[in-house]
Amino acid sequence: MQINRLVEEALGESAVELLNVLAAHVLAAGDANRTGMQSLPVEPDDWNTTMFLMREIFEAEILVSGDDEWVSFRILQSFGVNHGRLAFQFTPTFAQALSG
Repeated sequence: MQINRLVEEALGESAVELLNVLAAHVLAAGDANRTGMQSLPVEPDDWNTTMFLMREIFEAEILVSGDDEWVSFRILQSFGVNHGRLAFQFTPTFAQALSG
C-alpha cells in the first residue's frame, strides 16, 4: 500500500510538508498512543498559513482500493489551539499507518 503517494495526491505540497512535520513530531515523541492529542509550537507569523494547511489536511480523504476491497479514511480527527500551541489528533487509521 502506497500511503505516501496517496496522501501526496490528496494534498498540496505545503500541506504535505506540514503533515510530515506533524508525523515526525509524533514519531519522535515515542508515545505508543499516536491517536492522542499532540501539540506543537508555531511561530506567531505562521499561524494563519498553518491553520489553512491544517484545514486542508483535515478535509482530505484518502481512498485505498483494491480489486475487491477498499478503505476510505481521513488523516486528522481534530485540530485547534491549546495554550498557544497547535493541537492536533490523528485518526486511528492514519496513526496505524504511521506505525507500519
